[in-house]
Amino acid sequence: MIKLQRLSGFPSAWLNFIKVSLIAILISFLTGCPSYIPKQISYDQTKNAQYYLSQAENVSGSEKINWQLLAIRALLLENNVKQAVQLFNQLPQNLDAEQLKEKTLLEGEIAVKTKQKFDFKSISPTSLSEEQTIRYYKIKIDLDGLKKDYNAQLHDYIELEKYGSVNQRHDTINNTWNFLTNLSDKKINQILIYADDYVLQGWIDLLYIYKSNIKMYAFNNQDDIDADAIAKLEEEQYQALKNAVSEWQIQYSGHPAATYLPRDIYGEKYHLPDAAENRKIALFLPLSGKSKIFGETIRLGYQDAAKASSPDLQQDINFYDTNSDSIENLIIRAKQQGAQLIVGPLLKQNVQTLLQSASDIPVLALNKIEDISLSSDSATKICFFALSPEDEAKDAAQHIYNEKKKQPLLIIPHNNLGERVAKSFAQQWNIAHPTSSPVYVQYFDSAEELSKKMNSGVGIELEGVPLITADVDQNGQVMPKKQVEFDAIYIYASHEELTLIKSMLEMKSSAGNNSKNTSSVKTSKKNIPALYASSRSNIANTTTDFRYDMDQLQLSDIPLIIKHDEYYSQLPDYIKNDYSLARLYAMGFDAWALSSQFDNLVPYKSKSIDGKTGKLSVANQCDISRKLSWIRYQDGSEIAVD
Repeated sequence: MIKLQRLSGFPSAWLNFIKVSLIAILISFLTGCPSYIPKQISYDQTKNAQYYLSQAENVSGSEKINWQLLAIRALLLENNVKQAVQLFNQLPQNLDAEQLKEKTLLEGEIAVKTKQKFDFKSISPTSLSEEQTIRYYKIKIDLDGLKKDYNAQLHDYIELEKYGSVNQRHDTINNTWNFLTNLSDKKINQILIYADDYVLQGWIDLLYIYKSNIKMYAFNNQDDIDADAIAKLEEEQYQALKNAVSEWQIQYSGHPAATYLPRDIYGEKYHLPDAAENRKIALFLPLSGKSKIFGETIRLGYQDAAKASSPDLQQDINFYDTNSDSIENLIIRAKQQGAQLIVGPLLKQNVQTLLQSASDIPVLALNKIEDISLSSDSATKICFFALSPEDEAKDAAQHIYNEKKKQPLLIIPHNNLGERVAKSFAQQWNIAHPTSSPVYVQYFDSAEELSKKMNSGVGIELEGVPLITADVDQNGQVMPKKQVEFDAIYIYASHEELTLIKSMLEMKSSAGNNSKNTSSVKTSKKNIPALYASSRSNIANTTTDFRYDMDQLQLSDIPLIIKHDEYYSQLPDYIKNDYSLARLYAMGFDAWALSSQFDNLVPYKSKSIDGKTGKLSVANQCDISRKLSWIRYQDGSEIAVD
């Protein structure tokens, strides 16, 4: 106990100051705490690199370095290696211990991306957190692979399996098995196995059992091949392998793969479920009222996908009508019935309500909320899957860029949706072609207004306004108009509007040619830039005349409609003849595929899925993006565009 005696001649204020200072020094001495504790910032995979870069701009010192390290990690995940390396080289030398660990891991991840050599001499996995240790061994797996050191790679996989969630460990087991089965016998014989290496010996024995029981059946002539006979031989092979693996599981009962066998050990036909499969699903859909037909169509697609799947992948599905009760009450019921994942809702206002309810059940929402901000410390995973026009616009921008076009013009309805579509197109165009001039847009009001103008002989000029905020440059000055040569036109319009717009473009082009005495329908079409349209223009049972009128126009839509696969041919007529319902059916089909591997949906890292609504991939904030299919109208027919 420290006592401060009253000193004569010292004012009481000074004594109080000395007293507080001594106590602060004593606490610091006893606790060993530094006077400044840098704020630790954890990585949030739902945030993109731009988010972390903007955070770094607003701070300084150690906190700024933390944000820069996270930005580099995000850039690498987004495959923006060049910018990641530039930012990495700008990091200061005076880093604390934790920052040095992160810097070393990032240096290793850059080496993997650039296929450069790297040695982890300056860091030990024992000094890392579990999340960092997982990254450490994943880097080592790739680096050892570059060196073709398969022995080291296998040991890396064995170490990696010790860390992470059940699903992560099962993924490592699956990856280890894929690695082993792709090694030649010569490489396997070169793997060093020590007497006490129980796990490695178990893997090699399991591989030997697998190869010993996989047989190839030969037939003397093709006439002897019989489907039933092949199926019988496959079943016999499966049973023999299953019995041998069961004996292995008894012998190696403590082996990680004995608990979670590799998914493909019995082949694709008999693949085993992942740890995340066979979960209880709560499907939130409008199953009554005016929107009933939409919910029922999605439910049909979801159920058809489940029927077409392997018996090992079946889900326990409960349906909840979002028009019969509040979202809050439906969440309570879903919890009581043990739901492990909510799929839905469909309507935006219901998605908003669900997100605000702070539900602890993971969610695969069937719509998107613009400008939503999710808490980075939320433990609940939320992914967004929607058939949004904005996504189509992004896909169109990428498609048009891939076709070597330089200056697109957008013809878009003058409303809130049209402005969102134009903005999405421009954002993606700037990503694909950052050095290009602004995207130009021309707005129209309605089909009625277009029809009036056409009847008055008014065509559509190839002109627009640059799509930038308030049409001003960075200095706040109005941008001057200039002549722009467009080589592509993206039209977001209904079927009727598209017909009018195409005719008005030809009308104006023909009028221009007439002034030069070179008018003809064929000539006018040649003078129009390449035309592209969205699925909004696509309807069932288009006429031959329409397809001739739209000659050379390209149009995007979902693969189910473009390719007319077996599922499309089996649809009820009321869905087959209404493309808006066919798209919802495909959405339900793909929602099942996404829910069945929900735990593996990671932004920029998950494998793409060839879905009925498009090629699906996971983008920022677990947003499911779609790459659509494209057709070209040619001589009255629809031709697939690669």
